[in-house]
Order: sequence, then C-alpha cells, then structure tokens
Amino acid sequence: MAHHSPSTCLSDRAHENRVSDRPAVHINRCLPAAKQRRFYDSLPPESQQRITRVNGKILELRQRLDSTPNGSTAGARLKDFKRAMGQWSAATGRHAYASDTTRAKSGSGSWRSRTPGTPQLRGTDDLDSVDRRVKASAIYFKDGQPYDIPGLPKSFPHQKLSVADLLSENEAANPILQPAEDGVTRYFHLPANNMVWVEEIIARYYHEKRPQSDGLRHKSATRRPESRAENVLQPGYWKGQQNFDGDSEVHARHMRPFCSGIPVDAVASEPNPRNLVLFMPYLHWETDRGREKSAEIAKNASTQHLLSVSEVVDQAKHQFPRTETRETMAPGWELQPAPSVGGNLDRKKALGQVLRAAAALLEAMDLHTEEELMMKYLHADPPLHPRRTLDQAYYGALRSTHARDKDQVVYRGTTPQPHECIGMGACPQCNEDIRKTPRIIMVDQLWMWILDEKTVITSFPRHWGRNRADPTAIHKSLRMRLQYARPGEISSAYDLALVIVDEASRVFFDRTKTNQKQPNLVELFNSAIRDLTYKQTAAFNQFLIYTHLASRDYKRQHSASFDNSNQNHLLNINPEGELLKEVKDIMDELHIMMRIQEQQQTVMESFVKHIRRALTPLVRPSKLPTTSQASAAWDLTLGASLEGASPYADESTLLHEGQQRQNAQRTLLRAENLLLDHSERISELQTLLKNAQTTSAALKDLLTLKQQQAGVIEAREAVKQAQLTLKQGQSIMIFTIVTIIFLPLSFFASVFGMNAVEINGAGSQIPLATEFRLMFAVSAGIILVSFLFAFSRTVRTNSAVALARSAVAFVWNTGVTWVLVKTGLYVLGREMAVRAKLLRDREGKITGAMKAEVLRREKNLERMRAAGHVRELAARRRGNGRASVDNGVGNRDGAGGAGSPGRVFSPFSTASIPGSPSPFLAAQRKGTAVESSEVDVELGERVSRKPSSQMHLAPGRQDY
Repeated sequence: MAHHSPSTCLSDRAHENRVSDRPAVHINRCLPAAKQRRFYDSLPPESQQRITRVNGKILELRQRLDSTPNGSTAGARLKDFKRAMGQWSAATGRHAYASDTTRAKSGSGSWRSRTPGTPQLRGTDDLDSVDRRVKASAIYFKDGQPYDIPGLPKSFPHQKLSVADLLSENEAANPILQPAEDGVTRYFHLPANNMVWVEEIIARYYHEKRPQSDGLRHKSATRRPESRAENVLQPGYWKGQQNFDGDSEVHARHMRPFCSGIPVDAVASEPNPRNLVLFMPYLHWETDRGREKSAEIAKNASTQHLLSVSEVVDQAKHQFPRTETRETMAPGWELQPAPSVGGNLDRKKALGQVLRAAAALLEAMDLHTEEELMMKYLHADPPLHPRRTLDQAYYGALRSTHARDKDQVVYRGTTPQPHECIGMGACPQCNEDIRKTPRIIMVDQLWMWILDEKTVITSFPRHWGRNRADPTAIHKSLRMRLQYARPGEISSAYDLALVIVDEASRVFFDRTKTNQKQPNLVELFNSAIRDLTYKQTAAFNQFLIYTHLASRDYKRQHSASFDNSNQNHLLNINPEGELLKEVKDIMDELHIMMRIQEQQQTVMESFVKHIRRALTPLVRPSKLPTTSQASAAWDLTLGASLEGASPYADESTLLHEGQQRQNAQRTLLRAENLLLDHSERISELQTLLKNAQTTSAALKDLLTLKQQQAGVIEAREAVKQAQLTLKQGQSIMIFTIVTIIFLPLSFFASVFGMNAVEINGAGSQIPLATEFRLMFAVSAGIILVSFLFAFSRTVRTNSAVALARSAVAFVWNTGVTWVLVKTGLYVLGREMAVRAKLLRDREGKITGAMKAEVLRREKNLERMRAAGHVRELAARRRGNGRASVDNGVGNRDGAGGAGSPGRVFSPFSTASIPGSPSPFLAAQRKGTAVESSEVDVELGERVSRKPSSQMHLAPGRQDY
C-alpha cells in the first residue's frame, strides 16, 4: 500500500519511509509526538546527531528571536509576522497561533520535552555574542592523512567551532592553544575579513595577548618587537598594507596585493623565513538582494557610528516615527490591517500578508548574524572589511556605485527582462524568468598566514545570509576537495596553501562544477559579446539597405514617391551609440577583472618564489659528510661494530629523506602548475577582451561609414541646392528677358501717349502705323544691343563689348578734359598743387629748426654741467697736491712717508706713489700738479662731448 504524506509534511517530495536524507524534517513535521521517540531510537547514530544539530539550531534561533530587540531587522520582522498571524487568526476564527505564542513566551521547554534529539538550552549570554554564533573551521592533516580533531563535533573536513572558542584563552576549548603533534598540519579559517579576529587568533597561536593597536600602527623601524605576535603583525606585514584611510568610503577598504615572508627577527635578515603572509583579491559573486541589504546595513552602521547614543535616543523619540527602523531596514511594503468584513477574499488577503511577513522574517533571520557582525566590527579598531562589488573594487573613491552595479554584464544576464505574455495559457518566458535571481560579481579578499610552516590561517568572507549549506562557497568547495584528496597530497602547509590559493582563484573558471546558483561568468560574457556582435552585423546590414534605398530615392528624386525617411535613418547614430556604450561597459569590466587576475599572478609568483626558496634545499641531494663528521657520528652511534653498517646507510633516515624529497618535488610541481593554470585563466579573459575590442572596432567603423555617408548626403543636398539656385536663376532670366523686351516698347508707348504739341502737332495726330514703325525699330535696336551685352559669351562679342567700353571711355575722358582746359580749371588746379607743396616744405623747415634749437640748448646744458663737474674735481686735486708737497718738504729727511695718515692718492699725481725715494720725482711735483689740472680740463672737455646717456655724473645738486 502506497504511503501518502500527511498534510503537515514539509518535505518537497513524497519520501514514504525513506527518510535518511531528511530525518529532522520528518521527525518534526511528519510524525505525531507519540511516534517521535520510537522513530528517533530506530535511527543510526549519524542520523540522530543530525537531528540533534538541526533541533539545536531551531532552539537557538527561537531563543535568539525571542530576545531580539525590536530595533533590529529581525525583531521588526518578527513583530510584523506576529501581527499578520493575529490578523489571519481573527479572519479565519482560529486561535492556534495564540497557543503557540503562549508556549513561546513561557519558554521552549514544552517543545524540547516532546521532541527527541533536542540539546539542552544554553544561556542567553552565549547567544548574545555574535562571535559565538559565527563558526570557524578547523582542519587537520597528520602525515599527509586526514585527521579528526578530538573534542570537536563532526568529522574531517567538516569540524567547526565558534569564533569565540577559537579566540578564547581556554586551552581545553581552543585547539589552536593545544600543542601540535609531530607531522600535523593545522588549518583554521575565519569566515570574515575581520582584522580584530586576525589579531586575536595570531596572539592565541603564540599564547600571547593581542597587541595594542597603537603599537601595531606606530612602530619604529629599528625597534625589536616585544612579542612574536607583534612581529607577525608589524606594520609592514599588516596595517601598513591597508589601502584606505579614515576619510575613505567603507567599500574602499582592502589590503594591497602582497606576499612576503616574515622573519622571526625583525632586525636581522633571514634567508628562508618560516612565517608567511599573503593578501590576494579574487572574484566571487553575490545576489543583488544580498548586496542591497549589505549596503543598507553598512549605511545604518555608519550612521550609528557617527551619532552618539544620546542623539540616537533623541532622534528615535522625537524625530522618527515608530516604523522608521522597519521602513529603513525592511523591504518596501507595509503590513496592512486585516479587513473587518469577513469572507473568502478577506481570508486570502490575510493569508497573503502572513506569507509576505513570513518571507520577510526568513530573510531577516538569514541576515541577522551578518547584521550584528557588521554593526559590531564595521567601525571597530581595526575595522571589518566588507565585501566589494566589481566597480567598488576599482572605483573606490565613488560614494555610491549602485547604478554601475546594476549595469554589470552578469546582472543583465541573470535578471528577468520585461516582456509581454502572449495568450491565456502558461507563459514559457515567465516560467523561465521566475527561476532567475539577479546576481553581480564581487571582489573578495583572501588573507592567509603560514606560521612555523605547520599552521595555516585564512580569512575570507562568505555569502550574505547563507545560514544553510552553500555548495558554491569557496570554503565548501575547499572542504570537498580536501575530503577527496589523494593520500599524501597534503604533506605540508605549503601544499594546503597552494590548494587554498588555487580554489580562491578558480571560482569562475572551473568547468567541472555545474551549479545553477553560481553564474557562469565566461559564458555570460561570451553571450553578451555575441549578442552585440549580432546586433552590430544587423546594424551594418541595415546601413547598407538604407544606403541603397537612399541612392535609389536620389535617382528618383523627380518622382512623386521621393521620401527623406531613409536619409533620416542614415543620419541617426543613437542605435550604434547604445551598442558602443554596452561594449565599452563590457571592456571596462574585463579590464577590471584582468587587473585583478594580474594582481593574483603577482601574488602567486611571490608565493611560489618563497616555496622554491624553502623547498629547493630538500630537493637537491645532500653532499657526503667529511671524515671527521663521519667519525664523530660513528662514535655517537651506540652498539655499532666494525662489521656493522655505516650510520649514513640507516634505512629509516634514507626513507624519510627520500619521502621529504618526493613531497617537496610534488609541492614544487603543484606550484608551477598553479602558475600555468592561472596563465590560462588570464588568456581566457584576454580572448574575451579581444572579441569585445573587435566588436567595438566594428561599431566604430560603422559609425565612420555613417559619418561618411552623412558627408555624401550633404554633398547631394548641396548639389540639389545648386540645382534649385539654377532654376531660380533661370526664372529670373526669363523675367529679365521680358523686361528687356517690353521696357523700350513701354517707354515709347508712354512717349507717344503724351499729349504734347511736338509729338501730335497742333491739332493732328500721328498714325498708329508710324508709331509702330518708330517704336519697334528703335526698340529692336535697343533690345539687340542689350542681348549682345548681357547674354553673349563669344570672343567677338567680348571684343565688341571692350571696344564699346573703350569708345565710351574715350568720349568721356576727352570731353571732361576739354571742359577743364577751356574753363581754366586745369591750370588753377596745378597752381594750387604747387602752392600746397611749397607750404609743406616750409612747414618742415620751420618745425625742424625749432626742434634743432631745443636739442642744441639741451646739449649745451649737458656740456656746462660736465665742465663744471670736471673743474670742481680738478680744484680738489690741486688742493690735495699742494698739501702733499708741503708734507714732502717737511719730511724730506725722513723715511719716505708712504704711510702718513691723510694722504690722498691720485692717478695724475706723483704723490700717489707711496714711499718714492726719487729726488727727481720730488722736484717735479709742482709741475706734475699743474699738468694734472690741464689733463683734467682736457678730460672734462672730452667728457662734455659725450651724449647725456653716456655720462655718469656724481649724485647730488650742483651749483653753477
């Protein structure tokens, strides 16, 4: 007999008695309370442990929701759900929810007592700490084989413990404080880029206290670290690699791509450091809803960080309404009150509100842990690094990248497009779109430390709101890969680190993983580029078609079917501009991903270089020992005899060294393969970029062709305008011809129409025939001459025109000259011209003389000034000469007098020669002084002849 699932079964398929896949769902929602104990006892221990874990999570979640404040998102959603349930109960007349609420308020003891496999209730203090709810992973390898950690639930590689336990100082609960056994490689993972957690876990590893933030930030380059943890976390390897400051946006926080060994001694150099640090960005993904919620929570956390507690309380009381928190942190819908009128429609509306409130509560429950984590650590010291979108990783200075995130290729490829349903039946497009979830590309950070070549510590984020198992998570993929690793594949911490780096860098490039949730990055970009290429080809074909139509219409422009719509299509570049914008966006995203891949390659090369330095000595065979070393080792070997084997031939030692050599060779080979695989990923992105560039070049060529076609159209329009101008000229020509013909006739008709005696006589009239003969004869001559001058272009006509012009000019010039000569105007004009020339010459002479007189006076004045200055100088020198002669006569018998005070030396006086003993010079001093004055006068005359611009007179006023 077939088993029918009860109406309360929550399983998505009929499982009958096969409940091994979901025993927790079956025992909680399928079986009555009387059968739960018997079913639980019949299960194997693994299923019982699974039920215990699930029930423990349910109990913990219920207790946490009951104690959640209403100010949080989860608390507000829980309150809305209770209101919706109350309205639904009132609309349907059921009161089952009230009893459930009462039991919830009284505690979860009744539920725990009736459901087997439920653990004991823990204290609320443990649940209040977000570090207690976030789980860290611990994976051990011993001698290359998986190893279960004693004291932790589950088995390899799914053993986890809370972050609070991993950071605690309780050695019994914290495995990182326990000494590592020989041959054991340990791996600990923190599920967030939380700098506080990193500092704490490294301090716990060394059994030390966490270093102070000021000591890590401000450290002298020559000061030795006070502890080993401080040595690992010194600024050059930790906070100095931060690429942000206090004024940067929250999404700009990240560590620079970096990989380096950390020497044990910060001052002395170490060739092969045993500690290593690595910071590497990598590509991942997130749902658009999760990104929006994370940005919203980050904004709220920043707001609370900026405002003080008193300001928050004051705003909550006086400025914001009661629903502000719910409106700010919840979806954009309000819980409507249930209608008072009963009926099936009212019950359906109440049920719809219950379902919406339940969905909002489920989302809030998923995000509750991440919300508390961000609220606590986003602005801590040191802070938490949130996840970044692709554009945030490149444009970190932008305050918001919401519009750019909505324009990602992956977002457009995973978002349902608006369409119109056809027909009354099921729409295939709607069925396909309902399965789509908008997703975007994220840039996360891998932080990794290798300590003492035995322990690996990593820190990278996970998806938002993933309280359930996520097969696309990096750590989940890493655990699955380690679970199915070959024996001996993980023989050292470097092997484990290579696997971690490879798993983080191959998220979107692993073809072996087929998961519907993870977007296929390469295929989405290929599809977008193919779509743009197809549109570009269609646009090119359309361009050729419209070009042909425009040419045809141009040829048929005289027909009535001529239309300019084809030319309008050719002149419109908006479609090609939109396509070019899309391909530019694709190229921009590919450039950003290429930049991230290049940063990964740089980090990997540094990491592989460090592995080579560490493992190359193990790969090379050691040299044979010397004789003294061999004898010493022989003496130390107990029980050795002369016939015994040499201590260097110990089999266990040789096997151990050989195994180490093989393991090192395999590790180096994996390191080289890591670089090769990453080069292939870069080549794949380069291929996408080349395809996008080809499409972009084709679109640019199409725009160039359109521009050239626009030039052709402009030329055609110019020709058309010239033709229209020609037509207008022809029309004007017709009117001109008519005017030339009828103007003389009209003139003569007007003349003969005058009532004048000279024309009509005293009383007689001219016959009409006579008038016609005169009119047409004279008019014909005038018309003929006019046509010859106006429209004829022959050489004869041009010659005749030139002859006529010359004749007219001859007559005119001759007549005017004759009149001027006969009237005497010609002679009068010449006399006036001569007088005008004389007046101009006289004017020039008078003005020139006046200017010369002024210049002569100025020159004489300068000469007088120069002469007076020279005379004054000569008088001063003569007085100085007489004084020197008197002094010479008085000291004739002395020893020279060169050093006498007050002596003034002159270049024109012999007294300027100090200590001259010559009697000839002494006798000629008087004559020399006279000659000096003459020379000075002559010099003054020469100076006075110089222009004023070349003279340098002494400053001060001179009196003459």
